[in-house]
Amino acid sequence: MSIINPLELRQLGNTHMKVTAVSLGGAGLGGIFGPVGDADGVAAVEKALELGMNYLDTSPKYGEAERRMGLALRGVPRDSYYISSKVGTHPQKPGDYSAEAARWTVARSLEVLGVDYLDLCHIHEPEPDQLAAALAPGGAMEALVALKAEGVIRSIGIGVQDHDLHRQAVDSGHLDVCMMVNDYTLLRQNADDIFALAEARGLGLVNGAALAMGLLSGRDPESVGTERWTPPAAEVQAAKQVHAWCDERGIPVLALALQFSLQQPRFDCTLVGAATASEVVGCWEALNFEIPDKVWVELPALLDAVRVL
Repeated sequence: MSIINPLELRQLGNTHMKVTAVSLGGAGLGGIFGPVGDADGVAAVEKALELGMNYLDTSPKYGEAERRMGLALRGVPRDSYYISSKVGTHPQKPGDYSAEAARWTVARSLEVLGVDYLDLCHIHEPEPDQLAAALAPGGAMEALVALKAEGVIRSIGIGVQDHDLHRQAVDSGHLDVCMMVNDYTLLRQNADDIFALAEARGLGLVNGAALAMGLLSGRDPESVGTERWTPPAAEVQAAKQVHAWCDERGIPVLALALQFSLQQPRFDCTLVGAATASEVVGCWEALNFEIPDKVWVELPALLDAVRVL
């Protein structure tokens, strides 16, 4: 199987965005997966742009990610990259999916990032009752639709794992992009319904967690996790099996995990959550690692053996 160019431009649904097939997510450089300093976080963004990635995704929830992206983007022509952020999870307004909070959050993100518009803004990680509030009159969606009409944001998305919530957001008629979370990795491929939904509605699709929240990054799965987040034990055990399988074949697990997502044509973009410039380079090298055809032939058996429901 031939290597896919990670800088291949893919149309993100019906939006104005033609994004590189692999782009940079902000969770890692913001410190979600472990401590990261300003210099390292800024350098990660700079390295991603230097390599040619043209899309950056972030959130106020991701610690210092927005501020560090803003520092890295000073002096960078605004038309040379796309950027997205999120509402509903700002640390100063956690769980507030009202229109007022959404407007406040977007304004704050623009200020911290140092930009005058967002290419895409997601409703971020709502629970079912929170999404109901977001979609109701006076909710976040109402504000995002108005902000889109004003040109303050260009597209609207949702980033959440629950597929029912994706469907509800899509049924509002206002959604442009779905960001899938931890549902299309070497550990789990629970995506067919969202693939079909996106195709039917012309939606963009982003894989927001191809590395299973760090379990497939190459680190010992037992070491993954922080005080803020601990991976499920079943996923840790499945990841250990994947690591062992890759070791037996001399294949970096990072290479297999990233290329597995990149080989899925229904994703317009796969995000990498690199925290430092060296991690960005590591992902780049993994994306260009030549995986023997025999490994791809054997892979379905592994996926069946380790699948986490």
